[in-house]
Amino acid sequence: MLILRIRQAECALADGRLDEAFEIARVAEIGRHRHGQRLIGRLVRALIQRGQEHLAAGRFQPVLVDCRKAETLAGNQPEIERLRKAASSGLLKAQQDHAQDAQRLAQARQRVDEGWLSVGEQLLEQAPSADGRAEQLKQELAAVRLQTADAVAKAHEAIKRGDIEGAIDIACSAQMARTKSDPVTELLRQIRDHAVEHMRANLEQGRIDRAQSLLQRLLPLGENGSDVGELRRSLLQCHQAAECVAAGRPAEALPLLRKAQMMCPSAKWLSAAMTYVKQAAEALEELDAGPLGLSIADAAGDAGLAAGGSNDRAVVGKDHGRNQVPDRELRMPDAQGDASMPSAFVMQMDGVGSFYVFREARVTAGPISASTRPMLGLMADPNTPTVTIERTDGDYFIRSQTPVEVNGQAVTETLLADGDRIALSPRCRLKFQLPNPASTTAMLTISGSRLSRPDVRQIVLMDRDILVGPFTNNHIRTDQVSEPFALFTQNGRLLCRAEEGVSVDGRPFDPGVGLAIDKPIEIGKLSMVVARLGA
Repeated sequence: MLILRIRQAECALADGRLDEAFEIARVAEIGRHRHGQRLIGRLVRALIQRGQEHLAAGRFQPVLVDCRKAETLAGNQPEIERLRKAASSGLLKAQQDHAQDAQRLAQARQRVDEGWLSVGEQLLEQAPSADGRAEQLKQELAAVRLQTADAVAKAHEAIKRGDIEGAIDIACSAQMARTKSDPVTELLRQIRDHAVEHMRANLEQGRIDRAQSLLQRLLPLGENGSDVGELRRSLLQCHQAAECVAAGRPAEALPLLRKAQMMCPSAKWLSAAMTYVKQAAEALEELDAGPLGLSIADAAGDAGLAAGGSNDRAVVGKDHGRNQVPDRELRMPDAQGDASMPSAFVMQMDGVGSFYVFREARVTAGPISASTRPMLGLMADPNTPTVTIERTDGDYFIRSQTPVEVNGQAVTETLLADGDRIALSPRCRLKFQLPNPASTTAMLTISGSRLSRPDVRQIVLMDRDILVGPFTNNHIRTDQVSEPFALFTQNGRLLCRAEEGVSVDGRPFDPGVGLAIDKPIEIGKLSMVVARLGA
């Protein structure tokens, strides 16, 4: 029987079936037989030879398998050990090369995503030709190049025909701000130069709305130059000056208009506006210093006493006295509804969502079951701390008696920046955002928790205005309007500045009354309702 097995192994060895011969020869009885020992010697030499062939072809794992089989039959011989070391070294080098190729491919992917197409292409040239992932990335890179080249050509055509807004839209849709190539860089420079010329011309003509609309389109492409930043500041100064005038503080508007005039010295309307603002400030000072100023102060004092206050509380300064009485007059109800805007309300936009809006500079947020009910009540664990988010001079601070996490760091007070993540508890988180650098209105997005109204997930901390439109730097994004519009308050009214038509309850919008509460409002294709918080 043993001789028969030896003959079977010899036949398998002669036919080159080394693995079959090994399975037969590994039996201990064969190694103790004289013919079996000769068989094992020939089989070991054949395994070593096959391992060397695998080694020459770069197949390192089969080499190690053959070394293990040869060592099982003949022990750890020098020739077997040398072959194993060579295979181990080759396998280690292959693993290192594979890791380098993977790292190079990851770097190429990152460079392509960052817009450095040429750098990514150079890295891909060093990748093995048989690497399927590298080939796929090369195809993606080629597609990006074709799309970018086509977008650059179309944008140049738009510039030639004077359609700067069309060129900006093409550049934004192609995400050219991320592409780092000379043709794209040159195109973006031309777009910015032409846009600055248009904005400057609009500003000189007094069309602040058009200049602001063009700036909103341009900002996603980045500033990359002092002219765009200076124009942005000038438009902001004009906006702030208008608010000061509307609030009855013309003296505060004068320095803002002077700064804006430094950017556009040829704007005649700015010179005229400064003259009128100066005259208004002087006239208000004269009125305030005369009998009418005393009458306003007395009226405010009478109002304080009627409300149960004291004479000391009723004494008002110059600005406060001027703002108080006209505001009381402007809050009278009208045919469109009660124009008096509460300090907190809900905006329900069809197809967009619902938003809580807080106009006060200080907002508290915490569990709805807290001993002192917060302004923003969250459906959270009662032990969740209550925090205060306060706006001071355009900056937002968060304060809490119990430490909360901001970007993973436990704090009791800190300055908030765009993108900060606030964790009141593991299941109650807020994301703070400042979408528009020209506006100090902020957004809070709730995750891991909810409000009493499940349709509300975002909170608007309103300062001067709320921008609604299709761009990334609008506070509320929607494609239902082609141009951004601004919601802002003035003398107790909620007003709208929009390029498209605005109607309230089916009638044309009356700026003297404002957007009514609990009435359907249509701005272009967008339908919305403003309701009191809790309604």
